[in-house]
Amino acid sequence: MARARNLVPGVVRQSHGLQRFMLLLGFAIVIAFVVVAVLAPWIAPYGFNDDRGADGVVFGTQQAPSAAHWFGTNVGGTDVFSRVVYGTRTAVIVIALAVVLSSLVGVPLGLVSGYLGGWLDRVLVLVMDALYAFPSLLLAIVVSIVLSGGSSGAFGGIMSAAISITVIFVPQYFRVIRNATLSVKTEPYVDAARVVGVRTPRIMFKHVFSNVAQNLPIIGTLNASEAILTLAGLGFLGFGIEPSAAAEWGYDLNKALPDATNGIWWTGVFPGLAIVLVVLGVTLVGESLNDVLNPLLRTRGGGGGSGTTESEIELDEQALAELDASGGVEEVPDDVRRAAVLSLGDLTVSFATDGGAVRAVRGLSFDVAPGEVLAVVGESGSGKSVTARAVLGLLPSTATVSGSAVLRSGQDPSRGGPAVLPGDEREDSPAGVPGRGRQTGTERELVGRSAKDLRPIRGDEVSMVFQEPSTALDPVRTVGWQIVQGIRAHRDVSAKAARARAVELLEMVGLPDPEQRVDYYPHQLSGGQKQRVVIAMAISCDPDVIVADEPTTALDVTVQAQILDLLLSLRDRLGTAIVLITHNMGVVADVADRVVVMYRGRLVETAPVDRLFAAPRHPYTRALLDAVPHLGREDGPSLVSEDADVVLDVDDLVVQFPGRLGQPAFTAVDHVSLQVRRGEVLGLVGESGSGKSTIGRTAVGLQQPTSGTISVSGTTVSGLSDARLRPLRSRFGFVFQDPAASLNPRMSIGDCIAEPLRVQTDLSSADVDAKVASLLESVELPASYATRFGHELSGGQRQRISLARAIALDPDLLIADEPTSALDVSVQARVLELFAELQQRVGFACLFISHDLAVVDSLANRVAVLQHGRLVEVGPREDVLRRPQQDYTRRLIAAVPVPDPVEQRARRATPTP
Repeated sequence: MARARNLVPGVVRQSHGLQRFMLLLGFAIVIAFVVVAVLAPWIAPYGFNDDRGADGVVFGTQQAPSAAHWFGTNVGGTDVFSRVVYGTRTAVIVIALAVVLSSLVGVPLGLVSGYLGGWLDRVLVLVMDALYAFPSLLLAIVVSIVLSGGSSGAFGGIMSAAISITVIFVPQYFRVIRNATLSVKTEPYVDAARVVGVRTPRIMFKHVFSNVAQNLPIIGTLNASEAILTLAGLGFLGFGIEPSAAAEWGYDLNKALPDATNGIWWTGVFPGLAIVLVVLGVTLVGESLNDVLNPLLRTRGGGGGSGTTESEIELDEQALAELDASGGVEEVPDDVRRAAVLSLGDLTVSFATDGGAVRAVRGLSFDVAPGEVLAVVGESGSGKSVTARAVLGLLPSTATVSGSAVLRSGQDPSRGGPAVLPGDEREDSPAGVPGRGRQTGTERELVGRSAKDLRPIRGDEVSMVFQEPSTALDPVRTVGWQIVQGIRAHRDVSAKAARARAVELLEMVGLPDPEQRVDYYPHQLSGGQKQRVVIAMAISCDPDVIVADEPTTALDVTVQAQILDLLLSLRDRLGTAIVLITHNMGVVADVADRVVVMYRGRLVETAPVDRLFAAPRHPYTRALLDAVPHLGREDGPSLVSEDADVVLDVDDLVVQFPGRLGQPAFTAVDHVSLQVRRGEVLGLVGESGSGKSTIGRTAVGLQQPTSGTISVSGTTVSGLSDARLRPLRSRFGFVFQDPAASLNPRMSIGDCIAEPLRVQTDLSSADVDAKVASLLESVELPASYATRFGHELSGGQRQRISLARAIALDPDLLIADEPTSALDVSVQARVLELFAELQQRVGFACLFISHDLAVVDSLANRVAVLQHGRLVEVGPREDVLRRPQQDYTRRLIAAVPVPDPVEQRARRATPTP
């Protein structure tokens, strides 16, 4: 059974239902025509130009279908069935030649143009756009005339037709591959290859082409259908293959035109039906492949609900059972439950995936009181986001939801909309914009409702603040338009009144100059400003519940503090309940009233925030809190001796990026000087846009400086070309922020780790394999992982692979750019421990770039603080993080929430400098 399953193509196994039917039907049609083309001389009873049989008897013209001639005969007295069969051979050969030739020309041109850029890219784009501007059939006719001179034999005619169609397809392949290359070449795994000195041809083939080639089967199948139509058009217009040289369906259709008016249907129907079937089969294959190979359309678990946690905290069933004995889940009194604005009861969510059903949420029950901030915490895969989306009905069709989610709000369902009572308009609302005005005591079950039934509730009574504001906002609409749209969806107000309300909301959330910025597009705002806009949209209709899904994850600590202050002020002013989904325990300690702890879809503990932090009852909660770094309590390493060699020397570094037309250049790094000694970790901190990553990229030659110098181990590396820098790259190691994006998805783990060894050393294959196994062992992974791929590993495992690759050449310098920002706290803690162990063992100098001051406090010997590209403070960790000298550093430290509610309240009571 397993052997038979392996014989089935992977694309078929990945398809389902109607999609699989369409794919199999398309394959069946295409294969049938290919078989007919190959066996044409044995299938056709006569030659394609024969007008008489072996006995010399003439067939006769325009004879109706019969036993002797299944499809009848045409005006020339030849057998239509035979011409259709031989026409199949002509069509298949021309299609195959056209697709192969166009891909052989268009793909390399698109790859070179997209990766190298410059003048070559501009010239190629101009030429391809000129070709693309021609009507395709007209261009094919011109090329065909030039190549064939009006007539040719079978071989010449087929080649002429194939090349004519190739000229049409080359710009299409070029465009698709060039655009895909432009996207792929900026991926971290391409930068990782450049850091270790991989040559350009290998990068283009091994890293870029391997990841854009997945588009080729789809383009090829869709172009094949266009090829047959173009070939038929050439033949129909008389510019195709010489009729005496080969059978061609377009030519037969042209000759059948007069027959249609005389009731002679068969001479045109069968060639036309052959064209339709080929186009249908190839199109079905192409469209089905597009769906099957598109990862966004795969039937997977969604939104963190894969059921596979990346946690380093592994609990068995016995440990999970301790929640009953430990009393982790507290009973809620009936009167409190009745007063709750949102009550979840035995909520269960499962997903139908390629590997079978996955239970993402298991029997979850909790209540949210009016005006309460309830934090839902847990690591990736615990089911936090899935729970929120289940309440709002935002899960994909593969999800199955059971249990209960009861909303108690002021909406009166009998009235079909928000109930606006006399005198119930908000005093601070613009004229004509009604406030809440909902009747109280209404209970509605949300689970099982249709999207139509949930639409009046979403945004009006329950709203959501999504984790990534950039993707939550429509990039082609102004932020004001998007706020107005939400208001008018739930309130019967004029556009003018809704716009005035939008301006008021933007002012309420603290967006500067709201009258002007209401007309801004999302790309014109910073990350923190976009998050404020999302919050303004969420509160536009005064909801009873706001679900905030990781609202501060992508924000700097100062912006995070502002957003948290904003949420608390909204809670105080509007009395809105807030369900805060987060893995940041400092944020929980700062704003939460009560906490729900989830582990692998289960609720393992719920308690008031003070009690949870002071005396966690469940083993998972205790382990989770133990893994959280605490700024000011970390016992970091001491200073490295001043006698140690200077490995990285940055002297008066300036990095500028060209401005837009008529605008000055942007200075990302402004006269920065710093040093890192062997065995030392220098923590480089600051807000987004301060220049941290630019310094790290410049140090390893991924970015050229405008002025200043960078030396590594006494050798100047700044300003060198890739060729001159390549022999020096063995001294560098780089750990990227996103561990998933830094590993080539088309390369095995072993190949990713081995690449620096193959590029920079002369080791044999056996020695490379042994070194890879040793490196995997050094990062606490089994050697068997060498055959796996990045998508098969968790985030923490992928980051360990990145560490192994970075130290493969025993570098003098390691640049770590936000290496733990994408990891859960328990995984982060283990990766940091491993990082420190490797640093002590290998002795490299490390520039550790981070915005997490608690992590820097636990790892760095010295700390450097950047603001707007300038170095404002640098010194020993104890001095900078305990006794900062600059106001900016003090503000950064004050903005970091600590995982202790009591201490955090005291910090809030202390005025910020």
